[in-house]
Amino acid sequence: MGTNTHLEHAAERDLAEDPHLRRGPRGFPLLPGGYGRSTYYTGAPSPYAIRGEGYRVWDDRGRELIDANNNFTSLIHGNAHPEITEAATKALSSGASWGIPNLYEWDLADLLLSRLPDLDQVRFTNSGTEAVMSAIRIARASTGRERVVVTKGGYHGTSEVALVPGGPSYTRGVTQGVIDDVTAVPLNDIQFLRQAVEAAPDAYAAIILDLLPNRAGLLSISEDFVREARDLATRFGIVLIIDEVISLRLGYNGLSGEYGVAPDLLTTGKLIGGGFAVGAVVGRAELMAEVDPTRPGSLPHGGTFSGNPVSMAAGAAALRLYPHEEVQRLNRLGDTTREAVQSKIAEAGWEIRGRGSLLRAVPGGAEKVSEDIQHRLWWASYERGLLGSPANLLSLSTPMNEHVAADIAERLADAVLAVAGSAEAKDGSQEL
Repeated sequence: MGTNTHLEHAAERDLAEDPHLRRGPRGFPLLPGGYGRSTYYTGAPSPYAIRGEGYRVWDDRGRELIDANNNFTSLIHGNAHPEITEAATKALSSGASWGIPNLYEWDLADLLLSRLPDLDQVRFTNSGTEAVMSAIRIARASTGRERVVVTKGGYHGTSEVALVPGGPSYTRGVTQGVIDDVTAVPLNDIQFLRQAVEAAPDAYAAIILDLLPNRAGLLSISEDFVREARDLATRFGIVLIIDEVISLRLGYNGLSGEYGVAPDLLTTGKLIGGGFAVGAVVGRAELMAEVDPTRPGSLPHGGTFSGNPVSMAAGAAALRLYPHEEVQRLNRLGDTTREAVQSKIAEAGWEIRGRGSLLRAVPGGAEKVSEDIQHRLWWASYERGLLGSPANLLSLSTPMNEHVAADIAERLADAVLAVAGSAEAKDGSQEL
């Protein structure tokens, strides 16, 4: 279940070697709370990665872990894939970034459009958050409208508009004007969606869909809901934005391709950077014309590192290494893993959710999982040599095979049963 080497001696480490305890010249931790990202937080000081290779990662506590976090789903080919490393190194050796275009942009754009045949042009950004921000701005500019529709529990990055569907804990610091411009629709509530749009069709610039929202417990948006959104957008001149920053991995043509629904704009990131910072807006030509700098009155769009050659070269290598047959293989592997976990955890009142190469264990029927339960499951998984996201989203990578998938299923199920058992002992019930 993974090595315990040095774990029992963690408290005895030299304090100067613990990054969480390092202080700046004025006596404060170098990073707020000791973390460079809020999404790293697991309720207690986290281990630090030392190195990774394939589907494994080693940390500063001496553990060898199965890496099913994969930097929050972005490492579709695991850690330090030799072909991606070679592509990135070759690009870097010629220059990390320039103030004029580079040929790698064209290569990655061509590869993306070959997988998204209903769309015409690409504009690269530095992250999925930036891609969504740009898509919303394009939609507003093209329609002359301001409001947007999102689904509750959808995740679209950390811009102010994108924070609204997360609810009150996410909207602190967001202006009321931004909140008022966003209509959050219950997941898969077609009637609510229809009524919201039809009540003010000329007010909405965009409908934004996260097809497999992890924030909502990794519940899929139904095909009927997606088709209703497409029909409403077409009927009322609203821009349909499908956010595939995470879900692009689930189909050769993205998850929207699996649904058979073409968006007007598609946002993506993560896997298309090969492990480097990246984002992209892919869209129909008449909408992408809004950011065409040769057109008078076009929207200015920059980003010092947008489309940088290292991300573009690594991303192109990652896409070439993920052909249709590999997408299918990894999705089948995910299906097998979920089935194996479900058979073991059902008795504890838990369920496994997800699609394709993504999976997440949650208390049965839960629409929202408490942070306490998430943290407890994260640590229980870690103790068993399995690394997931702090929300316990697991993503498979192409170096994994049936043996590794079975190992993940066993470790995850054991962690779930341990958490469920401790919760029952504490509460006298399985109500989580």
